[in-house]
Amino acid sequence: MRFPTQGFGTMHSSVFGHAASAVRRAPATMRGHGALRYQCPVTNSFILVTDDATLATLAKTQPRLRCADCGEMHLLTHE
Repeated sequence: MRFPTQGFGTMHSSVFGHAASAVRRAPATMRGHGALRYQCPVTNSFILVTDDATLATLAKTQPRLRCADCGEMHLLTHE
């Protein structure tokens, strides 16, 4: 198997497309049985997060989540 001539540390310029833009805030509320619901600021739809592994990673002080609806990163805030 041949490896590419560029090192693995080299990034393609397309990865920097959204790097300069601010992460949008998404208001989130806790629901029954430990679920979390937030409203996507792009599509205004409501998303319910019930996956235990994802909920465990959201216990940080500034939880960020890739939106299941629009695919962008959102900063979850408490309502």
